Amino acid sequence: MRRRILWILLMACVVVWGIAAFLSVPLLVELSADDLPTLMVLPSLTPSARPTATPLPTITSTPTQTFTATNTATVTASASPTATVTLATRVLSFSAVMPGVYLSPSLTPFPAGTILLSAPPNPVEPLPDATMIPPPYPGWYSFESDNPNVIYSSPWESRLVREASRGEYHRSEEVRSTIAFTFEGEGLRVRYVAARNMGMFDLIVDGKLLDTIDAYSPELSFPGTHVYFVGSGTHQLLIGNSGRKNNASEGNTVGLDAIQVFHGSSNTLIFPPPQMTQTATLAPISVKHIELISAPPTLQPTALPITPSPIHVTVIIAYDENRNRAVDPAEGVEGIPARIVTVGTNRVIAQGFTDSSGFAQIEVLLDTDVRVIVPYFGRVWNLPRSRSGDIPPFTLLLTPGNQPSLIP
Repeated sequence: MRRRILWILLMACVVVWGIAAFLSVPLLVELSADDLPTLMVLPSLTPSARPTATPLPTITSTPTQTFTATNTATVTASASPTATVTLATRVLSFSAVMPGVYLSPSLTPFPAGTILLSAPPNPVEPLPDATMIPPPYPGWYSFESDNPNVIYSSPWESRLVREASRGEYHRSEEVRSTIAFTFEGEGLRVRYVAARNMGMFDLIVDGKLLDTIDAYSPELSFPGTHVYFVGSGTHQLLIGNSGRKNNASEGNTVGLDAIQVFHGSSNTLIFPPPQMTQTATLAPISVKHIELISAPPTLQPTALPITPSPIHVTVIIAYDENRNRAVDPAEGVEGIPARIVTVGTNRVIAQGFTDSSGFAQIEVLLDTDVRVIVPYFGRVWNLPRSRSGDIPPFTLLLTPGNQPSLIP
């Protein structure tokens, strides 16, 4: 019985304490900093000071603002095919110049497979004959004296000698005789004729004098000049008789054996050879006797003849499949040679091959009567020397019956 009464009293106390705690919490929350009493500092009481009544602080209720949490929409970036996120970076660079400080240059690597040459290599004969092979001509090639691209300004005499390149060379005794040759490449070497009656001739490339060759020799020989570096691209070579000769020579004859050209491939890089310069140095000399003599005569410049302007001859060879007597697309015959020969001697002075459209264009200087021939089909056209400028094309139409048996 007593235990039961004690438990009832204990439970009642717990309930009372809970109610008291519940009632005291709102009062603590509603009180703010403004409602709390402040502490005043009173002046010290002195005999002369009169005590004054100080009002006691009173508690007043002051309305305060309370913040209420509300749900707000948050914008989030969503990935889309068109939206891209970029990162911007600001780079700050400084350039400083330090006097007296030298930085050595760094080497720039060349592409893989590049062939570096200090100069065009020396040719190793025998060289491939460019007359028998169509272009392009990589490496060293020999253009013989009878090559169609070698243009003579006046009649040059052909000589057959076993020691010459391909057993033939051309010579001329006229002082104003010249040779014109257009080539593409970086290296050049001329094989000439040396003998007792040979004079001096000039090598002119792109209008500039490259070298003067003395072709005198006690015995007949066929030497070659130095290898000249002329730079990449297309060049114009002019070989002219200078009108001078060696004191021991018996004449001013000039002879051409072959023109050798070096053309590097697309991945070949040739550095020009260094230029050798001579610097004069003052040195004291002892003079015992001075003799006055006349100076040698001043050499007068020799005027070279102007190369005649070439003309263009066009030959068209087509297979007239539809028999309409006209050249239609896809009817051209490729690889057929067309030649220009002199009347009477049948010497070939120019030659060309038809392309995929059946066109062949030949450049020639007309200083004599010539003919245009197509050897495989026996077609001949006369071309007198009086003609100048561009000439209408010569057309050869092949009938279907003759084409399979005649075209090689």
